[in-house]
Amino acid sequence: MRFSGPSLVLVGSIASHAAFAVEPLPPSGSAKLAAYAVCRSLAMIDMGPAGSNSSAECTGIVRTRDGSKLLDNLSIRCLEEAKARPEGYKFTGTCIETDGDGDKLFMTYEGPESGPLDWIGGTGKYKDVAGSGTWTVMDAPGNTASLFLFTLTYDVSWPVKEPKEK
Repeated sequence: MRFSGPSLVLVGSIASHAAFAVEPLPPSGSAKLAAYAVCRSLAMIDMGPAGSNSSAECTGIVRTRDGSKLLDNLSIRCLEEAKARPEGYKFTGTCIETDGDGDKLFMTYEGPESGPLDWIGGTGKYKDVAGSGTWTVMDAPGNTASLFLFTLTYDVSWPVKEPKEK
């Protein structure tokens, strides 16, 4: 993610629970998703010509891009760390996506304007999920260093891990 200014930041979450149950996650599949997020800068260290490091908290909603009901209307909340250096930017983020049942899906991502993402488990129906994919970002107009909006578009596929035997 990028914006004009000395620091950068990415991804987000809001808690919006639907009044209906969400269907279980199939053992394997794929999804085309978009997260619409608002981010607030938490802190920035300006190192002058060496660049900056910053943190942001983002909240938003995840919708499916193909109209499917599975994984549609999730809230998303992320913390992002951004490094701005003369040679470029890099983001790393950790997110929690929450569905209408209150089940949570954990996601991480990294990259400058796009890159890899991973689903690394969750709670409830997402407990044993392990997925991976890619993301890209499009910033909304009018962003500032302290408050910015963006659309995070991502494709992910998953198999469900077999539970570990004790």
